[in-house]
Amino acid sequence: MKKLIFSTLLAIMAIFSSNAQTNIKYNGEINLGYGIGVGDFSAGRVNLHTIQGVKIGDYFSTGVGVGFDYYHEGDELIVPIYLNLKGYYPINEKVSPFVSLDLGYGIGATDDLSGLGGLYISPTVGIKYRHISFQLGYTCQRLQEEGVGIDFGAVQFKVGYVF
Repeated sequence: MKKLIFSTLLAIMAIFSSNAQTNIKYNGEINLGYGIGVGDFSAGRVNLHTIQGVKIGDYFSTGVGVGFDYYHEGDELIVPIYLNLKGYYPINEKVSPFVSLDLGYGIGATDDLSGLGGLYISPTVGIKYRHISFQLGYTCQRLQEEGVGIDFGAVQFKVGYVF
């Protein structure tokens, strides 16, 4: 995990130093979504996430995300904290398809999950139209304690506002 974050920071620094003319600006977004549980430990979840970061030129953005994933079937809450990397392919000024990757750690926030946590990963594809985004992806949240863990997978649908 530390190597991934360090490598990402090095890549961002290389982008900054290689082209001083690159337009860098604040980029924030808020996403509301639903995950349909899949796999052995399938559990549906409603989520609300925010990402705060920077957009570098027209093709790349990165930021830090935090969210609330409410697993309604078990009445549980997990708080993922992650690094978001997003690549855009702008078609015109209004429409930009993109691929995105969230990579981080989810922390159990309810009594039954207290002390549990694990890897959080969510690759997605989407499209941004003006300030609205639509995403489809897969989310995996691992919960583990003392080497024993389970993975909660879900097909994820999100709608967001980008500012």
